[in-house]
Amino acid sequence: MTVPVFYARPELVGSTLSVPPALASWDSAGSPGQARSAAFAADVLAAIAPKLPVTPEPLALRLDIGLPDIVPLLALNDLDNYLFPLVPTLTKGTGRQFASVWATKRHAAPSSVAVCQTQTVQDPGGLYSLQVHTTASASTTAYKRQIRDQITAAQPLPDGPIALQLAFVVGPRRAWPNLWKATIDSLGPILGRDAGAGEWNARDGRITDLGLHCVIDPAMGNHVTIAIRACPVGKQAAR
Repeated sequence: MTVPVFYARPELVGSTLSVPPALASWDSAGSPGQARSAAFAADVLAAIAPKLPVTPEPLALRLDIGLPDIVPLLALNDLDNYLFPLVPTLTKGTGRQFASVWATKRHAAPSSVAVCQTQTVQDPGGLYSLQVHTTASASTTAYKRQIRDQITAAQPLPDGPIALQLAFVVGPRRAWPNLWKATIDSLGPILGRDAGAGEWNARDGRITDLGLHCVIDPAMGNHVTIAIRACPVGKQAAR
């Protein structure tokens, strides 16, 4: 069976975006939220389109989100909500699949995006180095429960920003971006939850450095294996 694979983070200087990054919107078509999301995706696509024809696989995307100083860095503005539906839109618009997707957020004026060929790297490790296996649909609570039940021995990481990497092994019929949100929502034992928060309301706003990776294994069918690597920002192993 294929094991999870980690890819190198793009370190090149990205193209500055002219449209503010937009969080995923589940509003009705034509709503302001949907319009912002569409404009953001179009801006990113325009920035990376010239480079894609000459960039070999495996392909990596890096999105660096700049937030105003008055916006709390570790609450809301979840990185996975910027990446989805952006990445599926880019794949549809370019016909290219991404093996690795990265995002950061920080207090800064500009936001930027970069695309490049990537390569596999050694396991980054972390204070938490876990592996889980799921069989349920990611649209069900059963999927989240399967992940949570395999990491119940974890204790929330100390307050502060978190670096998280998730490496997925999926079958060819799985659209792996559909797994991101449900997986991260299941990581309450690692990320913690605010007092009174629901079971799946993990403190994912604390994630300021996110790396997502994927390999395809035809033998997986609808099963999914996920390697979880999490630690406070600044405690990552040297790459």
